[in-house]
Amino acid sequence: MPDSSVEGIARSYIQAVGSHNMEALENLLGEDLLATFAGTTLDKAGWTTAIKRLLPALVRNEIREVFSAQDRACVVYDFITDTPAGAVRCIELLTVNADKISEIELVLDRAAFAPVNEALKARMPPAQ
Repeated sequence: MPDSSVEGIARSYIQAVGSHNMEALENLLGEDLLATFAGTTLDKAGWTTAIKRLLPALVRNEIREVFSAQDRACVVYDFITDTPAGAVRCIELLTVNADKISEIELVLDRAAFAPVNEALKARMPPAQ
């Protein structure tokens, strides 16, 4: 039985992304999701599109710590890639309402993550 606690939902979300399980991910995100990264706010469709773009480089996520209080969780994890970046430490702050994630804030070192974006760009076929 899935863990419906705030911490359990947060862990399930990071694990779903790490295992490329988009169906599980869709089920964990609320329809009203607002996700923030680097000053940009995305809705559920925008967030899942952004995640899908990263999946070709993502090997797995390794959760380091999860902290939770009331409806909020903080997950510290390594985003393990097959790029020169290797593992990039990430922090996601999540808000859970009615067993769905309603808010996400992603924090990471953008300089450490840059090789991931460069590798993904190099893997894309040239535009014709």
